[in-house]
Amino acid sequence: MNPYLILSGIGMLIVGALAPLIWWWKKGTEIEFFIYGLLLWVIAISPKFLMDFTITKPLSESLLVYGNIAYVVVMGLYVGLRTGLLESGLSYIVIKKTKMRGADLNQAIAIGIGFGAIEAIFIGFSSFINTLVFLLCPDLINKIPESQRDTVIQQLNQPSLIIPAPVLERTFVIVIHIFALLLVFYAIKTSKIKYLIASIIYKTVVDGPIPAFQTYLNLNMPGDTYIVEAYFGILALIGLLGIEKIMERWRHHIA
Repeated sequence: MNPYLILSGIGMLIVGALAPLIWWWKKGTEIEFFIYGLLLWVIAISPKFLMDFTITKPLSESLLVYGNIAYVVVMGLYVGLRTGLLESGLSYIVIKKTKMRGADLNQAIAIGIGFGAIEAIFIGFSSFINTLVFLLCPDLINKIPESQRDTVIQQLNQPSLIIPAPVLERTFVIVIHIFALLLVFYAIKTSKIKYLIASIIYKTVVDGPIPAFQTYLNLNMPGDTYIVEAYFGILALIGLLGIEKIMERWRHHIA
C-alpha cells in the first residue's frame, strides 16, 4: 500500500478551497454566489447519483454483450449527454427561474467556481477518507468482495507518480465548469439559445470519452492516467480561451 496516495485527496481539497478564496480576494464577490454554485452542483448531480443507482449499471451490463465498441459508443453518449443536459441544461432552468439570473460577470464566474470547488472538495474528501481508512485498518481489504478486491488493491498500490493527476484534473475541471456556466449565463443574458447548446455540447464532450478511457486504458498506470489528464487539460485550455471571449462580449454587450 502506498501511503503517499493520501496526498491526492489533500491536494484536491486544497484546490477546492483555494479557487473561491482567490476569486473572493481578487474581486470581493459576495460569498452567496459561491454558495449558489454549490447548490447548482447539488441540483445537477443529484439526478446523476439517482441514475447511477438505478439505470446506469443495468444499461452498462446489457451493452457489454455487444462488444467494446458498442459499449463505448452508447455509454459515451449516455454519460456525455447526461452531464451536458443536467449540468448545463438543468442549470439554465434553475438560473433563469431564480435571482441568480441577475448576476454580473464576476458573480457568474463565482457561481462557476463554486460549482467546481464543491465537486473538488467532495471528491478530495472521499479520496482522503478512503485512503486513510485503509492505511489505519489494512485488514479491511479482506472484507471487500473478491470481485472488487483486486481493483481496490491496485488502486491502493498505485505509484507515487500518479499523485498529482487527480489534483490537476480538479484544477482543469474547475475551469471547464466556469466556461460552461458562463455560456449558460450568456445564453440567458442575450436570449440566444445557441450559447446554451454550446455549453451542453462542451459538457457532453468532457464526459463522453470516459467509458472509452475506462475500457481501453489502464487508469492505475501513470502513463495512461496522464493521457486522460492531457485530454482534460486541452478542454480546460479551450475553456480559458472561451472564458476570455465571453468576458469580452459580456463587457461590450451586457455591462
